Amino acid sequence: WKSMLYLTVTGRNDWESALAFSKYKSFFYPSVGLSAVVSEMVDMPEWFSFLKVRGSYSAVGSSYAAYLTKPYYDYKGQTHEWDSLHRFPNENLKPEKTKSWEVGLNARFFGGKLNFDATWYRSDTFNQTFESTPSSTSGYSSVLVQAGQVRNSGLEMLLNYHNTWRDFTWNTSVTYTMNRNKIKELVPEGTRDPDTGSLVDIKEVNKDYGGYRVKLVEGGSIGDFYVKGLLTDDKGHIYVDPNSNTVLLDPDPEAYIFAGNTEARFRWGWNNQFSYKGVSLGVLIDARIGGRGVSATQALMDRFGVSQDSADARENGGVWISDDQQVPDAKTFYANSGDGMAMLSHYVYSMTNVRLRELTLGYDLPSKWFRNKVNMSVSFVGRNLFMFYNKAPFDPEVTASTSTYYQGVDFFMQPSVRTLGFSVKLQF
Repeated sequence: WKSMLYLTVTGRNDWESALAFSKYKSFFYPSVGLSAVVSEMVDMPEWFSFLKVRGSYSAVGSSYAAYLTKPYYDYKGQTHEWDSLHRFPNENLKPEKTKSWEVGLNARFFGGKLNFDATWYRSDTFNQTFESTPSSTSGYSSVLVQAGQVRNSGLEMLLNYHNTWRDFTWNTSVTYTMNRNKIKELVPEGTRDPDTGSLVDIKEVNKDYGGYRVKLVEGGSIGDFYVKGLLTDDKGHIYVDPNSNTVLLDPDPEAYIFAGNTEARFRWGWNNQFSYKGVSLGVLIDARIGGRGVSATQALMDRFGVSQDSADARENGGVWISDDQQVPDAKTFYANSGDGMAMLSHYVYSMTNVRLRELTLGYDLPSKWFRNKVNMSVSFVGRNLFMFYNKAPFDPEVTASTSTYYQGVDFFMQPSVRTLGFSVKLQF
């Protein structure tokens, strides 16, 4: 409307094969967005070139995993037998749905030389699928229950400046992103087992991987993880056996210690592009601030005495387990790491890191060399060149798993890769 107001409305319906045999054959999700160009509505100062505000709502649907609505039996490959226990088929499973709100603004100053974009968002995900253990008299090994509400909210900002002074051009931008995750509801009170009709009581969901546990609980966040630790005394100090002068793992199978969250508190990036008479230079620095992870790789290397830390412990006469406690026998201490997942409380690291993400150096060859019919540019490109700061013994940006969980576990992950190359660009 008059180049001032813009309204966008969409609707989509999906039919997915994973919904077969359920009462819900498809799912519909709409969206609506409204934006207003304020600078077209009111008179702005000359230096304030442009201002737009926007808001939107959208719903996105997705199906659950296949075969959840059919009877399921476990097949034992070694004995070639079907397990008598099986999952109860739930025909009332609903598609997962995420509802999102977003508001933002775009502003330009000084004729567009300075730009600022900001977006705040909030999304809630519903109808998530949990596996619950039913009564033993039901004849089923598990039953699927749908519940839960997970909220993500965050902020994204971009500040950009670009200008040209005769033959020299500088374009610089700073980005900032932040996301907060919260489990608002796990299984609401009153949820019933679709098989027996009995009430389902799930206070927490644990995802275990050796001595590493991801715990989902109301009020917590996805990414909260716990680790197994050493035996402590009644004052909370690590217990050292007076006879053997060694430490022991906590024998309690539920003795997990909260170690942190794998997600970054925020991320930022700083990109600079310089050009002068056909020569261009690009520098991109980015950082991940916050988040914690564990390294089973380091634990196993310590155990076998092939790490720098184990060498330092041998040289220093033992391992310092706290500010005032030292275990002289480094070999016995590190042996407690077992398969690398047993003593993870000793191998928790900050995943904060700052790196030179990309460096490019290019040159635009004079077009007169090609009779003004071809433009040619050659560039050197380097990516992930080096770290300015990183305390973890692994690259925190390397994906540990494709699963939602176990993102903060380093278990002999692929090494970080530096890439060097050249590019040639032709324009006709």
